Amino acid sequence: MINKQSITYFFKTVLFFALIFLGTKSFAQPKSGQVIDEIVAVVADKIVLHSEVEFEFQQLKREYGPVGDTIKCDILTKKLTDNLMLVKAQVDSIDINEERVDAELEERIRYFAKQFGGEKGLEDFYGKTIAEIKSQNREKIRNTQLIGEMQRKIIKDVKVTPTDIKNYYNLMSRDSLPLYSAELEVAQIIIEPKVSKASKDAAKEKIQELRQRIIDGENFKTLALIYSDDKVSAKQGGELGYFSRGLMVPEFEAAAFKLMPDSISRVVETKYGYHIIQAINRKGDDMNARHILIMPKIYKNDVELAQHKADSILYLIKLDSISFENAAKKFSDDAPTKNNGGLITDANGGGTKIPVDELDKDVYLKVSTLKPGEYTDPELITINVPEPKKVWRILYLKSETHPHRCNPRDDYQKLQQMALVKKQSSTMQKWLDKNRNKFYVYVSDTFKDCDELKPWLKK
Repeated sequence: MINKQSITYFFKTVLFFALIFLGTKSFAQPKSGQVIDEIVAVVADKIVLHSEVEFEFQQLKREYGPVGDTIKCDILTKKLTDNLMLVKAQVDSIDINEERVDAELEERIRYFAKQFGGEKGLEDFYGKTIAEIKSQNREKIRNTQLIGEMQRKIIKDVKVTPTDIKNYYNLMSRDSLPLYSAELEVAQIIIEPKVSKASKDAAKEKIQELRQRIIDGENFKTLALIYSDDKVSAKQGGELGYFSRGLMVPEFEAAAFKLMPDSISRVVETKYGYHIIQAINRKGDDMNARHILIMPKIYKNDVELAQHKADSILYLIKLDSISFENAAKKFSDDAPTKNNGGLITDANGGGTKIPVDELDKDVYLKVSTLKPGEYTDPELITINVPEPKKVWRILYLKSETHPHRCNPRDDYQKLQQMALVKKQSSTMQKWLDKNRNKFYVYVSDTFKDCDELKPWLKK
């Protein structure tokens, strides 16, 4: 069943992604005498076409299955709201970073080019050059970012107090309180084996040898296929495809963009290891290049040293010389959790109490035998972010909550978030009520029966 929350999520993700090229490919030609489009709403000088509403309606149907025509009222309400924020953002002279607009545009172009087998396939499908597609869609992305900045400005000072949270809970009927399954609070400390100086020296010597072999006449693509530790690009002879500035790590990018076609870089060191780069071609601000990556190896002794460090940390925790939280902040190599005292958060990156069915299965199996306050011994595991590597992990079960109905004692974070969302929504509604009558608004009779649009029709 589709609901307002689903629609909101849809607008923020799938729909935006699809709409970025709305209008870049023509609709089917109409029959003689048929009206192909009409203006169904206006805010100041911003218009909404019937085709836009219909397009989004069809997208919703594809995403969620059969939906009623009344959803079109929600779509148009959202468009009116966005246009009002866009107009007000322009009146208030809200600035956005034009480089961020360009970066977003490049990201979308790369995404869609990948779907069509490359930029040529994308150009063939839309009947336009990449430059034309960029030109036609840059303003849409800029407007989307302006709307986002306006939203942040409207709700940036909204906060909830303990009293707000208590009042929010007290106003909820007991029958409407959500039911939660069993939840766990789990923290971790990750200790990553460090590359030794000897390993770095060996990797550097290897990449220098490969560079010399290429200079002496051997084929770059063949050597990349055989030796490169970037296994994805190695299959393509080291070729990376076109990329623009800001997408590669700084050291790699600085070296790559200095190269002339077919020239070979010096050895470049990045956080991934050592590279040599061959420029292939430049197309405007984008370039295509090959590279060979040699990553310093982790040896058995490096793994044993990391294990010793993990054992020592756990020993200090058990002696109460340091808390698990502070140990994670001080020693853990896992960036997403270390500043959170090691606590793993839910998929939205907020709550720390995670339903057992949403917790990583391997993590759940390890902590299911623990009682709150207990730890696992360090265990050697493989993680895959950003690339596969062996690390030592210590898990800590901080708390366990059994299946229950929402209450302040067990679900304070959730209630805090729900109260915040409600207060932000109320703030946004007040802003709309205050500002919608400051500008010319028109809504077509086609939507005159939409209750959601009644406030927009007030004189």
